[in-house]
Amino acid sequence: MMIQILLVEDELNLRSRFRKLLEDVIGGCKVTGEASNGLEALEWLKTNTVDAVITDIRMKDMNGIELMKRLKEQSPLMPVVIISGYSDFGFAREALRYEVTDYLLKPVDRVELTQVIQKIAKKINGLTPVSDHKDVHTLPLAEQGIVDNPIVEERQIIRRIKEIIALRLEQDISLQYLAEQVNLNHRYLSVLFKTETGENLSDYVTQCRIEKAKNLIKHTQLKIQDISRLVGYPNAKYFMSVFKQTVGSTPTEYRDHSH
Repeated sequence: MMIQILLVEDELNLRSRFRKLLEDVIGGCKVTGEASNGLEALEWLKTNTVDAVITDIRMKDMNGIELMKRLKEQSPLMPVVIISGYSDFGFAREALRYEVTDYLLKPVDRVELTQVIQKIAKKINGLTPVSDHKDVHTLPLAEQGIVDNPIVEERQIIRRIKEIIALRLEQDISLQYLAEQVNLNHRYLSVLFKTETGENLSDYVTQCRIEKAKNLIKHTQLKIQDISRLVGYPNAKYFMSVFKQTVGSTPTEYRDHSH
């Protein structure tokens, strides 16, 4: 079954590239309607039907958030995929309140977009609810029980991520792994963490590892090689390089200065 899509994007060249990506690269879908803003999209939908709407957030006359509000009133079950840039994170956060089907960051990853299309196809064919596939999108807030205060929930997510990191410092900690633990899109988690804490997630992991290493160096007689493994660096030479770059001295020099 060919999925019929309404594509809402105010830049003509981006719409053209997106249509080509959907129809020629991913396949299984057809852009049967295009609009440059929410008002045009709603007008088009008065006389046409589609299986899903893919919309940018920042547009003139009517942005993607307002379009989502209207669509949820008129067609509550219509899958809506939001696409935005990093600078539109505040808008994307608001979009989550309306149980957006998926949230993708520009530049759009074709693998993630393919997964989104496959998920919509399953939903249309009655194989699975649109919110069942948790690898790609953020769970609807209603499922998380935090409809009233998404800001509080986001802070709880960051606390949970920090707890997981603290417990797994000796293991491999990937962005994808952390995102799966809290049922978030990994790109969304990356932006959320930076927005809430002011630092990159990878930098935070490194900071935690080095702090634990400093504590072990100062308070134990463990060999540097063993400490390296305990803080998640199987390669001791690489650990010493990261330690010196971060602290300003080698692990051995740090130990000497601590006594």
